[in-house]
Amino acid sequence: MPKPLDPKCQLCAKLPTAKAKVLHGTNGDGCWNPKVCHNRRSFYRRRTDDNSAQLDAITVEPPAKYVAVLYLYKEPGDKPLHALGAELWLGQQPICRLEPIHCFGLTAGKIRTYTDQVLQAFASQYAISLYQYKDMFEISPTHCPVRPCPLNPDL
Repeated sequence: MPKPLDPKCQLCAKLPTAKAKVLHGTNGDGCWNPKVCHNRRSFYRRRTDDNSAQLDAITVEPPAKYVAVLYLYKEPGDKPLHALGAELWLGQQPICRLEPIHCFGLTAGKIRTYTDQVLQAFASQYAISLYQYKDMFEISPTHCPVRPCPLNPDL
């Protein structure tokens, strides 16, 4: 089995020789070896060029399907929900967004009702059928985009 490529050498091969000697020579991290580094740098440069030249790239259009995604701003575990937002995607592009709202004082039942209303609004706006969210992402409340926010009073 061949030896795996060294990522450090791959990055070094992209640098000019003078800069590589400064970074990796005696004043740098000390890994520069004049007996092997010139050949190795050449090998890595040619290998990268050869591999990219041998691969053909194709594109296949992914299926365009409507999906709803729910964003929950909360701490991991059994912690209260800080805020929530949603998006409607068609294929690989978001097409409609519900701006996030704070969930202060909302019970689990009211949050469930609200998220169901969001699905119904997406469905009626685009004349489609949506029964559930395709995915839910939990995001740390420190990334809450709602302003003003008690977690980010300076912003």
